[in-house]
Amino acid sequence: MIKGKENQSGQIGVIILLMMVVLLTIGLSLASRSTQDLFLATQQAESTRVFNAAEAGIEEALSTALDFEGATLEGSVGTIEDANVNYVIRKVNELETRLFEGVAVMVDVTGVSDGQQLVFDWSKTTTDPASLVAVVYYDDAGTTRVRHYGLGGSNQGDGFTLASTGDFGGYTRRSTLTLQSGDLFVRVWPIYNDTYIKVTGNGWTLPVQYYNVRSEAQNENGNETRIVEVNRTLSTAPSVMDYAVFSGTTLTK
Repeated sequence: MIKGKENQSGQIGVIILLMMVVLLTIGLSLASRSTQDLFLATQQAESTRVFNAAEAGIEEALSTALDFEGATLEGSVGTIEDANVNYVIRKVNELETRLFEGVAVMVDVTGVSDGQQLVFDWSKTTTDPASLVAVVYYDDAGTTRVRHYGLGGSNQGDGFTLASTGDFGGYTRRSTLTLQSGDLFVRVWPIYNDTYIKVTGNGWTLPVQYYNVRSEAQNENGNETRIVEVNRTLSTAPSVMDYAVFSGTTLTK
């Protein structure tokens, strides 16, 4: 009988040992998971903090460099939320954007000479491409007048001048517009569809079309860096003005 009790005691000891091993394994797993979750939460909080600092750098750049003089502007905001922030403002002499149907964008052409051209590349698809309406505003002896052009992405029976087709750096449609001395700016908007568009000068450099603002923030340890970029376009009238008529006196036909 004594021998049997000793065997039972040995079995109980093995069972208890196994249970302790299992409990220890579960405990270590939970501790490891908690440590990992804490690390990820800390990392996410640090990333968010540095990202917020980079956004603050954008706001600082836009507020302190209102005139945007110089080809390239660089500045240091200093320390924001324990992160070192620097920004660069770059002038861009071509326009590339995405336009919704009926929404206009302005292209500055001040200083253009007779015969110089604008190149419009648009539509990254061959299916239902947009057409473009371009309105040139020009100075005529102190009076601002307009010229209208229709650039057809496809034949819609509207009398627009059909664009060239092909692969133009990822775009499928291309048209050129010859300008004249005294032209001030061009407003262009798509019809029939939304579109991506790129506007460049043919043989000449356009004036500044927009400003690229880049802000970089890095934490003190140097192990977390976030970059934010925005584009600041030129001041322009809203698209509703393309469909309005204004006269300081009386309208005559």
